[in-house]
Amino acid sequence: MGVAVSTVALGAHAAHAGEAPRPVHVAVAWTRARGAEACIAPAELVAKTRARAAADTTIDLQQPGADFQVIGRIEPRDGGFRTQLVLRDAVGLRLGDRTLESTTKSCRSLDESLILALALLVEMPSVRAVAEGSAKEELDEILPPWRTDEPAVQEKPVRVTPPAPTSSPWKFEAAVGASVAAGQLPQPTIGPTLSGVLLPPHFVPVALRLTAYPLATERTPLTGEGIAVRGFSGGVDLCPFTFGHSEFEARACAGARLMALHAEPLGPRSTAADQTFLDLPLRAELRARTGSVLPYAALEAHLAPAAGAFVYRDPQGLEQTAFRVPWITVGLEFGLIWRAIP
Repeated sequence: MGVAVSTVALGAHAAHAGEAPRPVHVAVAWTRARGAEACIAPAELVAKTRARAAADTTIDLQQPGADFQVIGRIEPRDGGFRTQLVLRDAVGLRLGDRTLESTTKSCRSLDESLILALALLVEMPSVRAVAEGSAKEELDEILPPWRTDEPAVQEKPVRVTPPAPTSSPWKFEAAVGASVAAGQLPQPTIGPTLSGVLLPPHFVPVALRLTAYPLATERTPLTGEGIAVRGFSGGVDLCPFTFGHSEFEARACAGARLMALHAEPLGPRSTAADQTFLDLPLRAELRARTGSVLPYAALEAHLAPAAGAFVYRDPQGLEQTAFRVPWITVGLEFGLIWRAIP
């Protein structure tokens, strides 16, 4: 980018000896012609120039009471931009000007050059002299010769609308599958399982699971005596750990469920009975990311510290244990997950 700067200093003035310089007030009138609307705005130009000026020089956009005025204009010219800055005193005397010609296509790349040119202009020695009242040269006109009747680009206030608070949507998953239980009933068995998983924003997934084991499994400690057991389980899991991959997703869950077992007698000395106890599952689940329907498999460990026992009477009339749920059992589950919402 090439920038040519020409400076004309007019009206040299002598300062009164012995008088301390007083603060100088410089007002800036900055116009952006059509096609230059994206160039630096007046407020930004003034603020950045003020940071480089002397401490006793006040630069702002306020015209009343100013000692000097800098009239600036930037406009497109020959594939680039042309900028002219004219410095005048309070009565219109032309004290100097600066002209910048640039072939750059980006108007904002001129910011540094414009700020520097304006800073040098307001620091000219003639500014100090005129501030002490020694200006004599009159201008032919108050407005610069390049001023046209073209309307200036009006600065429109920008209304910034704060973004609406965003929140993650609630999600819901439904799953259907089969559960294989080993240890919770007298023999390994299989049954259907249903679950719904709610994924609230800013919280861990919450799963409601229901499993039934309708196929009776038998335990016959004596010939002709025993029980046939069916079961049902339901409860809530929380899944605080989720590990994602492009092809699969893994979850670790823990929860609390209620396990209900019903035993039917298989002999005259056996009796029907029901057992209800707390089941504390630990679950590791792996699902494949295949779209809206995901196949999954889960391995569970069940802790049942308070499970009861099913009993029968032996030939001597003493109660004997027919079946007791171990304090730890395992299960395997597999099926399909449907991401219902969204």
